[in-house]
Amino acid sequence: MAIEITPERETEVVSPPFPTVNMGGKRVMLTMPWQKHTTPQTAFSVMGLFDRRRCGRLLNFGDAFVAHTRNTCADLFLASDLEWMLTIDDDMIVPFGDARWFNAHTGFALPPEYAGLNALDRLLSHNKTLVGGLYFGRHKKGKAMFCEGANNPQEAAYARKAPHNVIKPTRWVATGCLLVHRSVYTDIEAKFPRLARRVDGKGGQWFSTSEHSVMEGIEDLRRLLSDGMHTAEKSYQAQAMVENLAANARRNSTLSMGEDVQFCTRAKEAGHQPYVDMGLLCGHVGTCVYGPHNTEP
Repeated sequence: MAIEITPERETEVVSPPFPTVNMGGKRVMLTMPWQKHTTPQTAFSVMGLFDRRRCGRLLNFGDAFVAHTRNTCADLFLASDLEWMLTIDDDMIVPFGDARWFNAHTGFALPPEYAGLNALDRLLSHNKTLVGGLYFGRHKKGKAMFCEGANNPQEAAYARKAPHNVIKPTRWVATGCLLVHRSVYTDIEAKFPRLARRVDGKGGQWFSTSEHSVMEGIEDLRRLLSDGMHTAEKSYQAQAMVENLAANARRNSTLSMGEDVQFCTRAKEAGHQPYVDMGLLCGHVGTCVYGPHNTEP
């Protein structure tokens, strides 16, 4: 697939625009981290994506702690031999190849080439280890669910004019329709051993909010202060370490971060750039199906 770089918007133009991927075997875990109930439209769109010749399937339900259920799904995915995990939340409506159905049940009125995308094929075609679809918060003032779209007025306006046939690098993209390569999880474990699975292959904490970096820094600080005499130079060094730890925690692992932001932040630190697909518009189900046409800044 040819990629054209567009420097002024830091986007990658997808070419050819609407590829079909020949999977050639079972490589993807279609994952549903659902709580209890979902809408028929969500279930039907996920059914449209599932092809048992190329997909495994994973349903984890009944856990109200969203970070825990995402971690459990990742544990189970890594226990398989599959390469990719496509996770779809219980309040999403995703394109699966039927443009008329998608437009009818979302109210989006997208051009058929976008409404008729297959979310799995589209995300795989980018060959990125972490890429998600574009959607908006499920209320009338819902923001675009990626970092710049949620925080920058110009990017928000651009998102509301979607679909655009580009993918954009971002600090974080929400997890409602997210494709993740297994190397993202294993590289986070290598970067942050405190978050890694136990020897039984369970207990990974990729999505949990945690001050893991602070704890690692505290151990370094203990070693510094317990080695030899306390001097003025050592005190200044300890103070600098504390300030760096605090700054890093505020930037990368504050307890106020959502699990999607935390996951993408860790992925970026582990060498995996998150992307958002501005052409893959998904519906977000609340009191209606929310998208760019019925949410306002």
